[in-house]
Amino acid sequence: MAAHPRFRPNASALLALALATGAGSVEAQEIVGRVVDSENGAPIGLAGVFVLDGEREVVVASASDVAGFYSVEMPGTGEYILIVQRLGYFENETPLFAVEEGGQYGVDIEMRPEPFRLDPLEVTVRNEELERYLTLEMGSNPNSVFGYRVFQGLLLAEAKLGAKDNTDVLRRLFIPVSHGRTVCVGELGLGMPDRKTGYIDPTPRCGALFVNEVRCPAEHIETIDMASIGVVVRLGGAVRLYTRDFDWTFRSRTGRIPC
Repeated sequence: MAAHPRFRPNASALLALALATGAGSVEAQEIVGRVVDSENGAPIGLAGVFVLDGEREVVVASASDVAGFYSVEMPGTGEYILIVQRLGYFENETPLFAVEEGGQYGVDIEMRPEPFRLDPLEVTVRNEELERYLTLEMGSNPNSVFGYRVFQGLLLAEAKLGAKDNTDVLRRLFIPVSHGRTVCVGELGLGMPDRKTGYIDPTPRCGALFVNEVRCPAEHIETIDMASIGVVVRLGGAVRLYTRDFDWTFRSRTGRIPC
């Protein structure tokens, strides 16, 4: 097993990388490996595994199984970055590496635990409960969605402290909010360039805003009672706010618009 020349072990991201013998007989480019806890070596199941190109655009999305193993088929040769994310762990990524024709690569990645601080003075939803709820809502585990972030407890309380309005709260959580001609929450960037002219529409592509799973017009963001919000989730281009009394066993997309 020889180390691939474009990869160098990185203490913060990489456990091992090896080019499988007999790779020339493999028709498709493939990366396989395992995601493990950096402190005890335990497997990390249901971690999101993403392959990004040189422009850091996601080209392949997958997830590790319950034993921490994953397998992704590459879209072709080129240079890529591998990123893993999981609630309760710091996001991790490999350096830029080259994938050659017919190559099969083994990449094991460590993830460092991220303590999830909870405010002892208020009831907060447990990680497992939140993941189970969102998995049923989406039809897939939220950890497999690039950009999945959750804020609650002290983290959310700190963002609310001293914020002048709801927009400021979200910005303190690194969730973009704009107040131009169109109000955007969790914006996804500018429009796609026109294939013929190359013109890029300067109007931001906006994410959706939900309160207790009910769609809320983004321009009504300041009418939300932010003091009642106990969990903030950024997921798949949408920002989802949940009140402290939200019933995590109840799944209904109908109801009074809370904003």
